[in-house]
Amino acid sequence: MKQVVWITGASSGIGAALVRQYCNSGHYVIATARSKQRLEKVISSCSKPKNVTILIADLEKLDELPQLISNLWEIHQGIDTVILNAGIAQWGNVRDTKIEVENKIFNLNFWSPIQTIKLLLPKMQKKGFGRIICIGSIASQFGQRNLAAYSASKSALKIYMESLKEELYNSPIKVQIISPGNIKTKIMSSALTSNGEKLNKIGRAQEKGMSPEKLAKKIYRFSKTRRFHKIYTGIEGLALPLHRLSPKILYFLLRRRYAD
Repeated sequence: MKQVVWITGASSGIGAALVRQYCNSGHYVIATARSKQRLEKVISSCSKPKNVTILIADLEKLDELPQLISNLWEIHQGIDTVILNAGIAQWGNVRDTKIEVENKIFNLNFWSPIQTIKLLLPKMQKKGFGRIICIGSIASQFGQRNLAAYSASKSALKIYMESLKEELYNSPIKVQIISPGNIKTKIMSSALTSNGEKLNKIGRAQEKGMSPEKLAKKIYRFSKTRRFHKIYTGIEGLALPLHRLSPKILYFLLRRRYAD
C-alpha cells in the first residue's frame, strides 16, 4: 500500500538514504532539510523523483513548526508515516561547553521532535492512522565523555517516546524509536564543539560504521512491525551488555581508547 512519508534531516546521511528507500519502494515522500540544493541532489538519485516533494525548513525554529505542519499536511491531505531524523552531534566537555550550545543541541534533538509530535497527533488521531518514528542513538544508552548533552538529549527522547507509546497503547497511532550505533555518515564533521563551532572532522568510528543504505533498509522493515524500539549496531553494540553487566570494565576500555 502506497503511503505518504515525511522524512526530516533528509539532505544527507541516514535521512537521504531513507528518502531513497521509501521512494524506491513506491511511496510518496516529503523530504525536509534546510538546503534545497542538497535535497534536489538526493531526489535526483531516486528511481521515482516525481514522488518526492521538497519542503524546506529549519526545525530549530520551534515557533515556525505550527505553520510547517499545516503546510505539510496539505500537500497530500495527510501523512501516514513520519520519520524524525534531523539532529546534531556534539564533541565537547561539560566544563567548557557553553549553555547556549547545549540548548541548541536539545532544541533540535529533543524539543523540535516533541513539538512536532504534539502538532501531528491531533491530526493523525482525527484521520485514524499514523506512525511516528524517531531516530535516536546508541549514545542514549550510556554516558561517554564529550557527548554529555548529545547523549542526554537522545536519552530524553527515548524515554519520552516510551511514555507516549503507553499513552497511545489503544490508539491507531503507533510510535517507534531507532537507536543506531556507528553509521558511515559525516555527522561528526558538523558536530558542535564547546564554543558552538563545527568540529569539521570525520569520526574514525563513523568511517568504519554501517552504511546509511543498509540502515535505511533495516528501518524500512522495522517500520512494518509493532515493536517499539530497535538498536542497530556493529561491534560497538557489545558496549550495551558490558555496560549492564560490568560498567567498570566498559569504562576502562573506553579510557584506553580515549588515550590512543
